[in-house]
Formats: sequence, structure tokens, C-alpha cells
Amino acid sequence: MFITGIVAEYNPFHNGHLYQLNETKKLTNSDFVIAVMSGDFSQRGTPAITNKFIRTQMALSSGIDMVLELPAPYASASAERFCEAAVSLFNKTNIVNALSFGSEIGSIEILRDIANILADEPPLLSKLIKENLSKGYSFPRARENAIIHLFSSMSLKENEKAQIKSAIGNPNNILGIEYIKALLKYDSKILPLTIKRISSNYHDTHILSSIASATAIRTQLQSSEHAYIKNCMPSKSYELLIEHAGSKPSLDDLNDFLHYRLIFSNKSDLYSLWDIPKDLILSILRNFMEKRHISGVINEVTSKTYTRATVQRALLRIILNVLQNDMDRLQNLDWIPYIRVLGCKKSATVLLSEMTKHAHVPVITNLKTSYTNLTPEAKLLLDYELKASNIYTAITKNSSAYNQDFTHAFIKL
Repeated sequence: MFITGIVAEYNPFHNGHLYQLNETKKLTNSDFVIAVMSGDFSQRGTPAITNKFIRTQMALSSGIDMVLELPAPYASASAERFCEAAVSLFNKTNIVNALSFGSEIGSIEILRDIANILADEPPLLSKLIKENLSKGYSFPRARENAIIHLFSSMSLKENEKAQIKSAIGNPNNILGIEYIKALLKYDSKILPLTIKRISSNYHDTHILSSIASATAIRTQLQSSEHAYIKNCMPSKSYELLIEHAGSKPSLDDLNDFLHYRLIFSNKSDLYSLWDIPKDLILSILRNFMEKRHISGVINEVTSKTYTRATVQRALLRIILNVLQNDMDRLQNLDWIPYIRVLGCKKSATVLLSEMTKHAHVPVITNLKTSYTNLTPEAKLLLDYELKASNIYTAITKNSSAYNQDFTHAFIKL
């Protein structure tokens, strides 16, 4: 039995995702494809267009065999932590053979070359990154400039240098590099493969064909012209989107949560949070009282040093109160102390029994019956997910879904 994993947000599931899934099956001849999916908040720290249970239904109805949950702290983390946690999750299933991801470049060799350099991080690269950081660049840009400089000094052909420069300047390529780096870090037997993205770019905001970015679909959803959206999504996925995406949650819906946390926290409380630099915290504190909306805070704090996504992730960590000490405990466990299955196709239930037999950590399908038997670290991580889920429920004004992690039935299609 050959099983391939895909890491995704499916925010929402569209034809580009379907293309990746079908191409993955062709390349690997996989018996099953498992997705590790973000929950109610995205990697950019923003609320998802629908909750994780609806997006699980989208994925299963479109051909994914099983959906596993990527817990909220990792789902809204930097590319490195996001990818490390997802790869660790696949590793701990102990049944996944390959990892497929989309990329702009479509070349696993180039991505692997860059990942190998980053995994070892030679002294020159470290020096170049520090020099760029001292100039005020954000870490992603500092590392990008350092990699370009490092490879430019090597005996490479001009077209090879151009490919490397292109590879590290696109978001899906960057994630691909981080997936490979994580596989190297964990000495994983999982094989990486990449599918070249077609037609649309990650940041495109307009629907130009039957394959559009999730960003373009979310943007188009704000208008009344839904025919364009229908054309670029699988039919069931589209139906679920139109039925459940009425509230269109935004970052500004989190205003009250952010103000409460900042008002009742002192600097030492905020300095104890995970992966937020002190000067970024100070900048947030200087601006939040003057701005009525989170979007205003983000606009003021975003800078050459801190990208919009970095600021958004920091604000979400403040709201969720993600503590550095907690994340240190989890990092010692390679981030993943449990595997939560959100849903499975009826034709793929063999995956559940195989994973339950072979997984390195507990497999959860029913949180209500499993929670009390989990380890302290598993409960610690799961409690962050529960907070994120209930906050999402609040901002989408769906009071009947409060604590739905305990009440929502396991999805089997």
C-alpha cells in the first residue's frame, strides 16, 4: 500500500488543489492520499473562509482520502515551523511514503539543493543572513539575499543562478524548501515530490481561468458575481462554500479579543509569548490603543523588518496566549504528541486501522472520549486548538457551534 501526504489549507478547496491531487496520484500511483490541513486560522494568521469541518468535507468530496488536523499554533506559524510540524505529523503516522507539494518552479532537484544548504547552514550563509538583518531586512528577505549571494559565488551557469533566484522568491517554492529541510532534519524516509503550479500565482486577486488562487476566490466571494468562482472549484466544494461562507470572517473581527489581551497583559507577559521579538511587541503596544481596528495596527507595524504576515501571526499568538515554555516542551517532542483525524472517506477506513496500529502517538477520532486519556503535552497543544476553534466560532457568530470540537461528529463520506 502506497500512501502520499499533502499539506494544505484548502481555503477553499479549488481546481488547483484538484489538479495537484490528480497529478500526485498519476506520479505516485498512490492507493491513498492523506491531507494535513490547517484548522480555523491560516498560515498568515487570518481566519479561514469556513471552519475546518466544512473544509474537511470539501477535501473528502473532492478526492482526498483522509484529513488530519494541523494544530493552530503550527498552522499559523512561520514557514519553517509550519513545515516542521506538518512533516513531523506525517512521520508519526508511520504509514506515509511520499510528500507532494505544489511549487512555482516544479523542480525537486533545485529545491533540494537549496534545502541542503539551509539544513547545514555554512558559516558564510549565517554571516550573510546576520549582515542583512542588521540592515533592517525581514528574516525571509535577509535569508533570500544571503542565499542569492552564496550561490552567486559558486561555479554555476547563469541559468542555474537564475533558477535559484526565482526559486527562493516565490511562496510555494519556499514552503517546498522547508518541507525538504524538515524531512532532512527528521531523517525521514518519506520521499518529497513537487507538482508545478499552473495558471495562477499564490497572491493573484483576480479569477482569470478555471484554475485560480484561493486568494482570488476569497476576493471574488465579496462580490455578488459567483459564476466565476463556480467555474474554478469542484461542484461540491463550491456548494459548501456558498452555503457556509456567509459571515466572511476577517482579522478586524478579532478586535475585542486583541484589546482584551493587551489591556490585561503587562510587558513581561507578552515577552513570554512564542516567537514574537520584543521590539515587535513594543511596536504593537505603541499602536494598538490609537487604532480602532486590527487592520490599522497591522498597517502601522508592518515594516521592512516585519512583514504583514509576521505581524498578523504575532497578533494571533497574543490572542491565543501561545507561551514560549509550552512550545519548548512540544518542540522536544518534534511538535506532535497526537494525531487528530477530522474525517475520512468510507472507502479509506483501512487507513484508520493501519494508522492506529502503526502510529507513534495516539490517534484521535472522537475528542470527547479521548481527551481525558491524553498526555499533559497533548492536552496542552489541544487546548490551544480548542481556544482557536471557539474564537472562530465567536467571530462567525455561530453560537450553536461553541465547543464543536467535542460535539461535531467524525466526518465519513
